[in-house]
Amino acid sequence: MSIVKFTVSGIYSSALSKLLLDRGYQPTKLSNTLVERLGGQGAGKDEPDVVIKDMSRWQGVIVIGDQAKTVADTIVQELGTVAQFYLPKVYGAVFKPSIVERIRNGIILELEDRRGLLKTRGDNVGLVQVTGYARSVSKLLVTPAVRVRFGGAEAERTGRLIEDPPLPSGWRWRRRGSDEENTEVASKANDLEEMLTSPEIPDGRCVLPGKDYVELVFGLEAKELLDVWRSKVTPTIHGHHYLKSLGPEYSALVYFAEAVRDRIEDKLDEYLKDTVVKGVYPRSGEEVKIFHMKPDGNDVELSSGYVLHSDENTIIVKRTMKSRGEYDGIEAERRIGDYAITEFKLNEWYYVTTYFRRDGAEIGKYANICTPPEASKVFIRYIDLFVDVVKSRGEVRIVDREQLEEAIHKGYITQTMYKKAVDTADKLSRELKSEKE
Repeated sequence: MSIVKFTVSGIYSSALSKLLLDRGYQPTKLSNTLVERLGGQGAGKDEPDVVIKDMSRWQGVIVIGDQAKTVADTIVQELGTVAQFYLPKVYGAVFKPSIVERIRNGIILELEDRRGLLKTRGDNVGLVQVTGYARSVSKLLVTPAVRVRFGGAEAERTGRLIEDPPLPSGWRWRRRGSDEENTEVASKANDLEEMLTSPEIPDGRCVLPGKDYVELVFGLEAKELLDVWRSKVTPTIHGHHYLKSLGPEYSALVYFAEAVRDRIEDKLDEYLKDTVVKGVYPRSGEEVKIFHMKPDGNDVELSSGYVLHSDENTIIVKRTMKSRGEYDGIEAERRIGDYAITEFKLNEWYYVTTYFRRDGAEIGKYANICTPPEASKVFIRYIDLFVDVVKSRGEVRIVDREQLEEAIHKGYITQTMYKKAVDTADKLSRELKSEKE
C-alpha cells in the first residue's frame, strides 16, 4: 500500500504534521514555516490524498479525502479525548436533489439519507454539490455551482446560457489540462446533465460520489497533548491550542508568551494563569453563551446567561427562563421567570445546573457529563457525552445511558471518553444521593 500524503493548515498544523509524520504519513504542499519546523519535510508539490483544515470555530479539524478516515483514526488514537463525526463519500458529492421545504434564507433538500441546506432566494434547483456540514442545523451545505475535476482540468456548472464545447451547455472551464484530462472532465459533465434529466434517476439521489469527510472535535485534554506534539518542532507554551482555539483575538497573547518563554520560563505558568483568569475568562456580570457540542454532529447553543462568579477553577452562570415548556430529565414544568444556576468546574468532566422557581424554591438538579469546559470572554463550550445524572423530587437517576452506548458503537467517541463518562456518572449519582434534602 502506498504512503498516504497529507497537507494541513490552521492552528493545529504544527502539532498534527509532526504527529502524522512520526506515524508514517507523508506531508506535502506545506507552508514554508511548517517545512522549516519539520526539517525540510513537506516541501513537495504532489497532490495530497488528505486535506486537514480548521473547523469554523477552531474547536477541531476537518479531514477530507479518500483516506480521511484512516488519518482521522490515527489522530484519535494518539489524542484520546476526541469526538469523531464521519460522513463517507459526501464531500464534493453531486446530487439530483428533492425539495423538502422552502425557508426564509434558502431551501431544505433531501439528499438520500440526509438533509441539505441550499442558501438561495431562487426557486429553481438543478444539480447541487456538497461543500461542507453545518453543525448548528445538522445539515449538509450545498451549492449549485457544481465543479468537476480530473488531473489538472476543472469545469464548473454556471446555470447561465453559455457554450464552451466540448462541455455541455451552461458549463465553463475553470482550468484546462491535457487533452486526456479535458476529455475526461467534459465526459463527466455531460454524464451529470444526462442524469439530471433522466426519469430513471429519482430526485434525492447521489449521481457522483464525493470524498470522505471527518470532523474531529478536540477536548481540552486532546489540546494539551497537541501542545506536547507542537513542542517537538517549535517552542510551545502550555495552553497554546486551548487559547488559540478561543479565537484569533488570543493569538497575540500566545505569540508574546512564546517569544519571552526562555527568559521567564520559571514564572511563565504563573503569569499565564493570572492572565487567563483576568483577561480570558468572563468576569462577574458579563454575558456568556454556552455551546453544547455533541459528538454526532449536532451542536446546540443554550440560552445565554450572566456570570455570578469566576476564578481559575470555577465559573458560575445564571440563566433566566423566558419561555414555557418542560425541563428535560427533571420532568417538571418550565415557567417564565424560573432561573438556573450552573457551576462549571473547569477541570472536571461534568457541570451541575440547579433549577429554581421565581420565588427561590428548588425544582431539581441536572448534572451534564462532558469534557472539561473551556471558557473565553464570551462563551463556555464542551463536548457533551450524552449520559447525565438528574435529581428531582428526592430521586436520583442516570439518564440517556443508551445514547452513550450508541455513541461508542457508532465511533463518535473513544473508549477513553466512554469510560470517563460512565465513571463520572456513577460518582455523581452517589454524591447526589448522599446530599441532604
